[in-house]
Amino acid sequence: MRTSFFDSFSMVELPRQTVRPRALILEAGCETDRLVFLEQGAAIGSDKMTYGHGHALNFKEFLAGSLYATSIRSQSTCRVIYIPRDYIREALCRENALTWTVARCVATEHLALQGGS
Repeated sequence: MRTSFFDSFSMVELPRQTVRPRALILEAGCETDRLVFLEQGAAIGSDKMTYGHGHALNFKEFLAGSLYATSIRSQSTCRVIYIPRDYIREALCRENALTWTVARCVATEHLALQGGS
């Protein structure tokens, strides 16, 4: 998912990692305690979803559940940023405290309609 939502984030202090081509960036079954943001590079999910620089990997799965369901591998050298769950929650709740809850409900419903939950 690419959105302007992440443009307002200050990610300077967040941990980063460089990943070599064909490496596992995100493994199915990992906890959704952090969101993986693709700062640069290209990646593909086991569901054939493709990602490029500026994409949040498996954002719906991050919001909807406690475990990621889809693995993602790098297609090129990638630089990823790890964004803690609390950081995302805080950003979503700045305008309205219910935003986090609504976002999670919408993501859960969307995944269920796709057969991913």
